[in-house]
Amino acid sequence: MSAEQRFLGEILARRGVIPAERLEALYAVQREKGVNLSDLIVNSNLAEESAIAQALAAESELPYVNKIDPERISTALATRVPIAFAKNHRIIVVAEDDNQVFALVADPFDTAAIDDARVLFGKPVEVSVAGGEVIEDAINRVYERDAGAGELEQDEGTVDEEGVSDILDSDDEAPVIRWVNSLFLQAMKERASDIHIEPEEKEVVVRYRIDGDLYIKRRAPRTFMSSIVSRIKIESALNIAEKRLPQDGRITKKIAGKGFDIRVSTIPTSRGYERIVMRLLNKSSVLLDLPDLGFSGRDYALMDGLIRRPDGIILVTGPTGSGKTTTLYACINRINRPDLNILTAEDPVEYEIGGIHQVHVQPKIGLTFASALRAFLRQDPDVVMVGEIRDKETVEIAINASLTGHLVLSTIHTNDAAGAITRMVDMGVEPFLLRSSVIGILAQRLVRVLCPHCKAPYEATADEIEELGLTPERMRLRVARKLKEQSRYYPKAAREADPLETPFTTPPVFYKPKGCDKCANTGFTGRRGIYELLLMDDAVGPLILRNADSQAVKRAAHDQGMDSLRDDGARKVIAGLTSVEEVLVATQEDVEVEPDRPSISQRISN
Repeated sequence: MSAEQRFLGEILARRGVIPAERLEALYAVQREKGVNLSDLIVNSNLAEESAIAQALAAESELPYVNKIDPERISTALATRVPIAFAKNHRIIVVAEDDNQVFALVADPFDTAAIDDARVLFGKPVEVSVAGGEVIEDAINRVYERDAGAGELEQDEGTVDEEGVSDILDSDDEAPVIRWVNSLFLQAMKERASDIHIEPEEKEVVVRYRIDGDLYIKRRAPRTFMSSIVSRIKIESALNIAEKRLPQDGRITKKIAGKGFDIRVSTIPTSRGYERIVMRLLNKSSVLLDLPDLGFSGRDYALMDGLIRRPDGIILVTGPTGSGKTTTLYACINRINRPDLNILTAEDPVEYEIGGIHQVHVQPKIGLTFASALRAFLRQDPDVVMVGEIRDKETVEIAINASLTGHLVLSTIHTNDAAGAITRMVDMGVEPFLLRSSVIGILAQRLVRVLCPHCKAPYEATADEIEELGLTPERMRLRVARKLKEQSRYYPKAAREADPLETPFTTPPVFYKPKGCDKCANTGFTGRRGIYELLLMDDAVGPLILRNADSQAVKRAAHDQGMDSLRDDGARKVIAGLTSVEEVLVATQEDVEVEPDRPSISQRISN
């Protein structure tokens, strides 16, 4: 930990940007990963870039700049500073007169960088402060313009210690290479998780998945499709000549100083061209801790207890792209310590964690989840994480591991927590084995988070209140269930004031998306999980032994205090984090607490 980083942390704590009690934990992560402290704070959702920049500007008594127009910055002037230096120190020179130059910096206390700029230009440097992302975006756009009329170059640029070149530092003039690389850079800027390249009748359409939704971002003449496919296949080491079968590959890229693993999938289409989907995994993303995931007080207390058990199986379930792997990483990161031997089998390894030994499964050579798990048991593990349970063999080995004194964490694809039991029984697993080994099942979805800068308040309607289960009778039943569960499962200190247990005297205020410059007019920025945690307790266990259906299991869990996905979504609606529509789309209507009463959807249809 450098003195500069500690000084930065003290400033931010003193000015109320981050809690002072979080500093030591942040310093520890910063030392381990070697990341910039301000990046760590932003990626941990403790503060926004703008808040950090404003605090540093106030501390240094310098002007704060909220927005930069890169088109007004002279390319010839700014690019006199080498791009690697500019990105590393987050500094950009924006203007010059006879007596001085004017620069924007993210860290006004980085005096070495300011002194270097003064020497480079031979003039004093007048400094203003801006957010790190604002400066990075301006650097990328200005240096892009210098590289070739707004398009990227590729691939022979500056190479880092891992042999990966940054696409902004390259000098290849091939138009297709520049076009493909511009897709990656734009996707990184817009926080896209996937890039879809799709052949249409007369054109190529590029769509980005941002916060779970697809947006059309670019079009090109269809005649370029073959060149685009060939370029991506070359980079991902796929067979260019094979166009009849699906293929999977991988690209390692460095984009604007950040490392990315890109999973590539191609499939043949009836239009005669292959369709490509690429998933971007940011290797520099900061690993989330369990408190950062957005659990309710009940679910956090129970999950924290489950992952500290010496044995048993914990399952995380949900559809593809619902954040299951992130949750598993947060769990093992929470318990990661020198006296535990933690092994993981993943496809692929998305985060590299110090102190944990991770294996990338490769089915083509016989290294499957099952074979990796079988080998792990000969490595004296304490905790094992398996990326996904896909077949009977894997689940049986996981059960044997849990019954012989190991904690096993894994994922499975089902719609809710109770459905995971039915799914494994369908695989051929005996119910009594599930009862003896599974200790908890967490179902989750991701909902988009409303942009804090433009979300619009309104008074909730009666239908919305009923759809979310916020009626007085549902709240009273929820209180009774929670009191019964709390007395058995988690201490009083872990409880919190729950908005789902306090009936409203007046209609609550909800929020809806509006759209502004901060959120690219979508109304949303990022996503947050909603959860339901089912415990294998004395109420659920006997139902499993009797092969009860998933609805009976879910109703029993509800009676014991379990929040459903919709319950947790309602909690986040009340808190102003997301909208009613997001929760209703992501969740199914709950099991009725009065089974004979028709649901609202049935009453509407009738």
